[in-house]
Amino acid sequence: MSTKTEISTDDVLRERSPRRLGQLVPNGMLEDNYPRNMWWAAAHVDEVKDGPLARWILETPVVIYRLENGTPAALYDRCPHRWAPLSEGHVCGDKIVCPYHGMEFDTTGLCTKAPTQKMQPNIARIPAYPVREAGAFLWIWMGDPEAIDREPPEVGYQTDPNWSFLHGYYEVAANWVMIRENVFDLTHIAFLHKNTFKQNDWINAPDSFMEGDVLCYQQEFELAPLSPLFCAGMGLPEDKPVKRVQKGTMPSLAISFSDWNVHDPAPEPGRRSDFIMRGCHIVTPAQRGRTHYFWGSAFDVPALSDEVIAKTKASVIEAFDEDKHLLEIMQRQIAADPRGLSYLEVTLGPDKGGIRVRQILNKMLEAEGRPPLKGGLA
Repeated sequence: MSTKTEISTDDVLRERSPRRLGQLVPNGMLEDNYPRNMWWAAAHVDEVKDGPLARWILETPVVIYRLENGTPAALYDRCPHRWAPLSEGHVCGDKIVCPYHGMEFDTTGLCTKAPTQKMQPNIARIPAYPVREAGAFLWIWMGDPEAIDREPPEVGYQTDPNWSFLHGYYEVAANWVMIRENVFDLTHIAFLHKNTFKQNDWINAPDSFMEGDVLCYQQEFELAPLSPLFCAGMGLPEDKPVKRVQKGTMPSLAISFSDWNVHDPAPEPGRRSDFIMRGCHIVTPAQRGRTHYFWGSAFDVPALSDEVIAKTKASVIEAFDEDKHLLEIMQRQIAADPRGLSYLEVTLGPDKGGIRVRQILNKMLEAEGRPPLKGGLA
């Protein structure tokens, strides 16, 4: 006669070896896990116009504004006098003025005027951050300015009149690596997005590989209807079988692209047969456990109508809402669970892209003299 024994999750983890269950490869989602010496997206260009913009970037309060000639600038968003946020003040010429006592700061972070006294407070200086405008975004360097060895990622297509670029923004209550891995985890599309993307042939992940410092993947598909998210932008019926070649690149941990190369084997007379939709996924760490996520969808079709843009944007948002909802629940549960990152994470075959993301991240952290993520793959 046998009796049933209650076994806890902890018992299972003690009794089974990592070799059987998987490999512990935490992504540091509960700790500081972001490199400093790289370009991060600070804002869409349209977010920074006449007044200052407050934004948390890499757990640091930043104020972003424009000079009289339109050049972007960024400073630490905290006056050194009584710590008022400069983003609550205003821009006067090329200076930003603190709302509390009128102290003025130039683009180097130096206080050039303290109107409540005659003597200039030379020790009143705050950090300044290099900013570049590239494509549709402003990019910021939060690390050592002497370590700048490249310009922001090439995104000129975003402002090319031969392309139609639509975009959106989320503040996601999840660590940035979770989002970065999510957009390289292509097999989740057939499950989490089965009613939105409807690209349900994507159950096998492509092989990922490195081209220099760029993480890549490529995968070809047989004839099948295209995801309804992108049919309107290409002028294709939602039930028409087309060929797809999916190409992805991640030139930086901050940004990745997913190209949907579509071939219509039987176009209507006078119609194009080949199209590209370039998905763009930009992540920037905000406060601990929160991420700025900028997304873009670009069609190599000029001047799409407002109706098509609105329809496509609504469909993309509906799908990305599914990601946001689940990732935020995952972050909350992991943060609340006493096991935290000590709970074993099982790695599946299709996770090769995500593992490469973690390898790249660890390499960058080590290059900055910081320890790699505990348990991460070298």
